[in-house]
Amino acid sequence: MLARIGMFRGTIVAALLLSQAATVSAGCPAVPPPVGSREAAFVRQTVARTPSYLAEFSIPGAAVAVIENGRVIMARGFGMADVVRKVPVTAATPFNIGSTSKSVSAWGAMRLVDEGKIGLDDPVQQRLTRWRFPASSFPAEGVTLRRLLSHTAGLSVSGYRGWGPDDVIPSLEQSLSGDDNGAGAVKIVAKPGSGWSYSGGGYTLMQLLLEEVTGRHFADYMRDAVLRPLGMTDSSFALTPMVLGKAARAYDELGEETPTPRFAELAAAGMYASIRDMTCYGLASIGDARTSKVLKPATLDLMTAPAPATDGQWGLGYAIQAVGKGFPDGVERVGHDGGNRGWQTFFWVSRTRRDGLIVLTNGSDGWNVSNQLVADWMEWKSGHRLPIPKSIAASILHTLHTRGVPAALARYRQLKATAAKDYMFNPGELNRIGYALLHRGRIDDAIQVWELNAQEYPGDWDVHDSLGDGYAAAGPARAGDALASFRRSLELNPQNAHAREMIERLQRGDMTSL
Repeated sequence: MLARIGMFRGTIVAALLLSQAATVSAGCPAVPPPVGSREAAFVRQTVARTPSYLAEFSIPGAAVAVIENGRVIMARGFGMADVVRKVPVTAATPFNIGSTSKSVSAWGAMRLVDEGKIGLDDPVQQRLTRWRFPASSFPAEGVTLRRLLSHTAGLSVSGYRGWGPDDVIPSLEQSLSGDDNGAGAVKIVAKPGSGWSYSGGGYTLMQLLLEEVTGRHFADYMRDAVLRPLGMTDSSFALTPMVLGKAARAYDELGEETPTPRFAELAAAGMYASIRDMTCYGLASIGDARTSKVLKPATLDLMTAPAPATDGQWGLGYAIQAVGKGFPDGVERVGHDGGNRGWQTFFWVSRTRRDGLIVLTNGSDGWNVSNQLVADWMEWKSGHRLPIPKSIAASILHTLHTRGVPAALARYRQLKATAAKDYMFNPGELNRIGYALLHRGRIDDAIQVWELNAQEYPGDWDVHDSLGDGYAAAGPARAGDALASFRRSLELNPQNAHAREMIERLQRGDMTSL
C-alpha cells in the first residue's frame, strides 16, 4: 500500500482546493472550507500518489473525496473516464456505485417511514399486490422493512450480476421470481429476525414496496425524494442515455473496457453518482443542514445505530465498523462499499469525528486503489500504517499486457517466492484473471492461468471446475481433460451441480455453447 510522493507549493494547493470546493458547491452547496497546513499536506500527498496507484493496478480512473471536521477538503477526479476518447475523470463524472446504492436507497424508504406511509415493523407482504412470497416453512409476516434494510429478514439472493446492453431487462416481479441472470428467486430461507445474512434480494423487495406505496417508478421517486433535496444533481437510479453519455466507462479485470451492467434491481446495485454528489451524501450521512431536507435527525440516528440481530455490525442501510473492530484510529464509522463488474466504490464516514473518505473507480480491481488510499488516510489519522496486502492478480496485469501470459505467471511465481506477505495469494486471484481472459476469447491463455492455479491449489474444487470450463471451451480436442477436471471438482465437492451438468453434457458429446 505504498506509493510515491510528489510536491507542490502550499499556495498552489490552497488555490486548487478552493477551486475544487467551489466545484463541489455547484451540486452540494457549502462554504469553501479553510484549509490548514495539515489538511493541505494530506491533499497534496493524495493528489501525488493516486495516479501511481491507478497505474500500478491498471485502473483507468478514480474520483476521491476527503471530509475533515465536517468540511470537504478535497473532491476531484484522476485518470480517464474513457480511455479511447481520452475523457478525463472530473468531480462531475458519474460512476456506478454498486451496492453503495443500498445505503442511499434506504433513505428513500426511511423518508416514507417519517411521513407515516410505511410502518418500519409492519409485515411487508400486506402492502404488496404485484408479487407474493413463494411457499416457505418460515412466516412471511416476519419480513418487515426494518429487517429488509438490516439484512435480517431471512431472505435469499446475496447479489446480482446484471444484464448486458442488448438484453431485455426483466420487471421487478420477474426478478424476484428468479429471472435475474442466475441469482435465483427471492425466498424466505431462515426465520425472519433470527440473524444477519446479506441479501440484495431484500433490497429488491424494498424497491417494489416503495413503488407500490408511492405509485411511482423507483428511480423517479428517489430523484425527487432523496437525490435532489440533498443536492445530488449528477446522480440517478435510471440509466438514461443522458447518464450513459456523462458516465465513466467500465473496465474489467484485465483493464479492458466492458459493458456496464444493467439492472432491474436498482435499489440494490443500480445507482450512478459523481464524487461531487457523494460528498453531498457523505455530509448528509454525518448529519449536516441538508439531512433534515429528507429525514428527521432521530431517523438518521436510528439508521446508523446497530439493528437487532446484526451483532452490532449493521444499521439500516449502513454497515458499522465499531471501535476496535475496523479502522485503526479507534473511531466508529458507518458506510457501505460497492462493486459491480467494471466498478468499485469505498464510502465510509464518522458521525462523531465528522470525517470521511470516498473513492469511486471504474475498474473491477479498483478496490486495490481504495485500499492504498485507505491506508494513507488511516496513517494520516492515526500515525500507523496497516500492512494491507495487494492483489497478486492486479499486480501482474502490466506484465501480462506487455509480455504475455507466460511472463505474467513467471512474475506470479517470483513474487510468491520473494514477497508473499505483501500480496494476496488465494485461489480466487488467478481464477478471476482466467475468466477475464476466457470472456475475451483467449482460451489458451485462460487454460495456462488455470493450470497454474490447479498446481497451486490442488485441493480446491472451484479451481478444478474453472479449469474444466477452460478445457471445455477449447473444443473436442480437450474434452477428455475437461472431463477429468470436472470429475476432480465433483470429487472434492459432491454438491457442485455445474460440474455434474458439464460431465453429463461432455459424455453425450454435447459441445454446444460450452
